[in-house]
Amino acid sequence: MNRKVIFLLLLNVVVGVLIVVSSHSWFTVWVGLELNTLSILCLLCYDFSPRNVESTVKYFLVQAFSAGIILNVALIQLRLYSSWSISNPLSYFGSVMLTLAISLKLGLFPCHFWFPDVIQGVGFLQGLLLSTWQKVAPFVILINVHSSINSFILISLGSVSVLIGGWGGLNQVQMRKIMAFSSISHIGWVCSVLSVSISTSCVMFIIYIILSSAMFLVNNEVNLYNLSILGRLVYYNPWVSILLILVVLSLGGLPPLTGFLSKFLALSCLLNSNLIFFSIILIFGSLLNLFFYLRIGFNSVLCLFPQHSMMLFTWRSVLVFGGKSSWSSMLLGILLSSSIFGLLSFPMFVSFI
Repeated sequence: MNRKVIFLLLLNVVVGVLIVVSSHSWFTVWVGLELNTLSILCLLCYDFSPRNVESTVKYFLVQAFSAGIILNVALIQLRLYSSWSISNPLSYFGSVMLTLAISLKLGLFPCHFWFPDVIQGVGFLQGLLLSTWQKVAPFVILINVHSSINSFILISLGSVSVLIGGWGGLNQVQMRKIMAFSSISHIGWVCSVLSVSISTSCVMFIIYIILSSAMFLVNNEVNLYNLSILGRLVYYNPWVSILLILVVLSLGGLPPLTGFLSKFLALSCLLNSNLIFFSIILIFGSLLNLFFYLRIGFNSVLCLFPQHSMMLFTWRSVLVFGGKSSWSSMLLGILLSSSIFGLLSFPMFVSFI
């Protein structure tokens, strides 16, 4: 694909999200979502392999169905208030349907089934787009209508999503599926806190984007497609393996890393609102997540497996943090530094609350 075409598609993806963020009308929200979806479909099937095409078709069907639900909710609002304004309160039926549509776009329970399959069928960079940037627009819509959505339903869906994300990633050996279930779990944390504190939820979402981006870029740099390759990583580049385990432990929420800050702020808000039961569910789900995060760290640097010299041959063509610098290596360095030094970045994130 021509570079100019790729740049135009990426620009449309960004513009579509910006239209949703700056919109005060349901119709322009729908237009922004459709522009974003149609532009990213070409990026998902960039390699045009059968697996890429399958994932692209699945993503298109899910996004088209959720966008259709949002348009129907907008038409209901137009019938009730004779206005396209988002500020109008939602009816009970409209709030339930909109929650379903946003759950489909974010990958929340019970609409999470499509997300791991789609992430597994695309590359790491496309998975990075789906896991981070593509969740900005639904998250902004959820913020705009949070006062009209039942908070109990939202917290319940978020808590169950954390359990599903932890339980689903236990037996996975593919890194992309592990990252997909990790995304489901982290988005569950974000949505659980949204009904209690919008500012804390936004901070958690920013931290999630930083950590997930760092993990996807590390995997893309060294082609970590499954856990069996992790045993060879320490022989090839020990520094990358150390950085990988730090990012993984940060995703798991181990203090004093950055991932611990989001969970600490979330639990503080939930306990201050006397939501003790949901806090226990979220902690239990995080322990499940921490299990497969520790398994990644154990396989990458904490245990040295016996390796034959011929097994390292495929790593000779891989350059990680070597000679020449690129935009990906510079971005990766920034993300790694912000995801590791949690205590240093704590005042910056707390200032947003």
